Amino acid sequence: MNDESIEFEEIEGEMELVPPEIYAANLIGWAVERHASDLFISDLENSVQVAIRRLGKVEHVRRLARNYGHKLQGHLRVLAGADAGETIRPTDGRGVITTPESEVIDIRLSAIPTMYGQDITIRLFDPISGSLSIDQLGFEDVEFDEINALLHQKAGLILVAGPVASGKSSTLYASLDSLNDGTRKIHTLEDPIEHSIAGVMQTQVNLKAGLDFAELLTTVLRHSPDVIMVGEIRDERTAATAVRAGASGQLVLATIHAKTAVEAIYSMLHYGTHPQFLASSLIGVINQRLVKKLCGECKSPLDLGEIEVPERIRPRLDDTAPQVYQSTGCEGCFGDGFESLICVPEIVTINDEISAALAQQVPVNELEQVIRSKGSLSLGETLSSRIYRGVTTPYEANALVSDPHLADLLSRMRSAIDGTS
Repeated sequence: MNDESIEFEEIEGEMELVPPEIYAANLIGWAVERHASDLFISDLENSVQVAIRRLGKVEHVRRLARNYGHKLQGHLRVLAGADAGETIRPTDGRGVITTPESEVIDIRLSAIPTMYGQDITIRLFDPISGSLSIDQLGFEDVEFDEINALLHQKAGLILVAGPVASGKSSTLYASLDSLNDGTRKIHTLEDPIEHSIAGVMQTQVNLKAGLDFAELLTTVLRHSPDVIMVGEIRDERTAATAVRAGASGQLVLATIHAKTAVEAIYSMLHYGTHPQFLASSLIGVINQRLVKKLCGECKSPLDLGEIEVPERIRPRLDDTAPQVYQSTGCEGCFGDGFESLICVPEIVTINDEISAALAQQVPVNELEQVIRSKGSLSLGETLSSRIYRGVTTPYEANALVSDPHLADLLSRMRSAIDGTS
């Protein structure tokens, strides 16, 4: 940082000596350097709390004097094009900020009133390092090939499933980047638009104007698109229109909240889509989570004794011996032991047998069996392969899904750590 840089550490009720605009630039630059996804500036009873979300976890940074904190909040609101004086109603805005290192960072701001004032959340996006391609999200080679094959189908519906903060938007944007080669007309329907993509027609949902996903999707179909991205399927009309679009010649990518690939499929049925129509339109489901990737510089191996690797995931190890690691922490990873968040997927490519089972609306467990019989790994199995290859730990995997094999690995990990302490 330059001579006006700030050493960020938690101080109760601190009144900074630099102007708020300089403080904001330093703070955002510091947060981006640590790969933070969000910045929070929140009113407490006697101070203003500054915090970041890094690797999915909130980390408290500093507490500012209320007067200074409010000046900082006001500056950021102006920067994002939001009304600085509007503190009674929720407000949103977008903007850019240049850090002391001359990095230009896109920010998306949302403010909401709270008991002691307001809570301001800023989503941070670095247009350079933040624009990731499909092969940079953490997928293994076989997973990348499966996803790439789905994306290059001429038509059909691809569902990207998972809970909140599972990386669905990152996968959609990376998918669009792969398809955006100038030979296709691409439309997106988003709520909100995360960031702009050159050459892509992007439209934001506007509920006040009566423009929800279903209404916009119906309109977009009249604009002769090749690819449509739907930010979220959340009602019957959107589900039905997405299925119709996928069956009539467009490639449709859409997110849906679900815990498994099978649950994503049955969520579409619960939205009232006809089983045979869905079977003819759906070409794939990507159910995913974000998991912490171990720091390659400081991770340390654990001796769990003899490891029996399940038969279904052995091909993922590339004939290498399985090894389980734990996090340690070093200067390079800011003492955390992890260097980034990566996507771990459950990928289901819909073939004739799965399509037939779906059209017949077989029970959930039967559809699950058909999918597994075709070689598709469950989320627990893909997480197990990441553990054995030293990508993540049993602790992190168990925090994401419930799986007997993962639970056994966690138990053995804890025993190994207790035995060496």
